[in-house]
Amino acid sequence: MAEAMVLVCDVCGKPAVDTVTISVGRARWQKDLCQAHLAELTSGTRRPRPGRRRGAVVVAPSPRRRGRPPGSKNKSVSGNGRRRSRSVPKNAPVPST
Repeated sequence: MAEAMVLVCDVCGKPAVDTVTISVGRARWQKDLCQAHLAELTSGTRRPRPGRRRGAVVVAPSPRRRGRPPGSKNKSVSGNGRRRSRSVPKNAPVPST
């Protein structure tokens, strides 16, 4: 004589229609649920977005920009694109006219 394995709901004891795996942190549990309890469990859920990691949400730091910030052009540039050179030291006395 053959034996048949029948899954029953872990909540109420009715015949189970599906086995679900619940993950919380690193712990994982499996529960056999009937149609009523499966609908109750999935009523307020959403499908995960494609491309997202499973588990905890990881927030990456914003990438740091290298170089000069935009709009901070060199202020000592003359109209022709060349830098102005100082031939007189900063502390030199200014000649009077």
